[in-house]
Amino acid sequence: MSEKYAVPALERANAVLSLLAQEPYTWTLSELSRHLNISKSTMYSLLLTMERLHWVNRDRHDTYALGSAIGKLVSAYAGQYDLIEEFRRLAQPVMRKLQETVQLARLEETDVLYLAKMEAPSPVQMVAGPGVRFPAHATGLGKSLLACLQDEQVCRLFPSDKLKAVTSHTLDSREALLLELARIRKNGYALDLQEGVMGFCCAAAPIRRANGEAVAAVSCSMPIHQWEAKKADAIEAITDLAKRLTPIL
Repeated sequence: MSEKYAVPALERANAVLSLLAQEPYTWTLSELSRHLNISKSTMYSLLLTMERLHWVNRDRHDTYALGSAIGKLVSAYAGQYDLIEEFRRLAQPVMRKLQETVQLARLEETDVLYLAKMEAPSPVQMVAGPGVRFPAHATGLGKSLLACLQDEQVCRLFPSDKLKAVTSHTLDSREALLLELARIRKNGYALDLQEGVMGFCCAAAPIRRANGEAVAAVSCSMPIHQWEAKKADAIEAITDLAKRLTPIL
């Protein structure tokens, strides 16, 4: 990333947090200021803000340590990897039963980011894998997650009515996408009928927290010649998998 886009205040906050992570309740404001070569006035504002946000905690000796908000972030960070590990465990029997590929992804603005994949033993392999991004409106995974948003939120993500067509089957307008999302909300799952990759179809369902917030989605993808025979089983298996992954969040 270019240095010209860096935010100095965040870099200073990162330096403070990194030091406090190594030596909690050791550093006072003045000591942090000297050690990190940050003016006292700037350090005061920085620590005051971070204390208000619970990024840091100050004790009666006016020394600092990481705050409760950092603990929550660490827990959330670890939780996403717990989800991946649990996905691998629970998706294995689904893949074996259907003999088709099962995937896990999350929504990042207008894309889906693939997190994990349980690949079926097949001569025809899916290109998408962990770390790959793909337009959300062109995938079952993405549509299942977009359906968890309000229409107003979807419209903010897609301000133009024209959507990029990945294949000849991709939804290419915002109006068509909103109609599709309404159907997905009603059904509880999404379908991708050669919308992202020609020759492949999939069923997908969102993984939700107890409060209803969608954090990721799972899908089962297969070559089109297998679709009609396996469609019902894939929908049932993938919606069940999504529900079984929910309790760990």
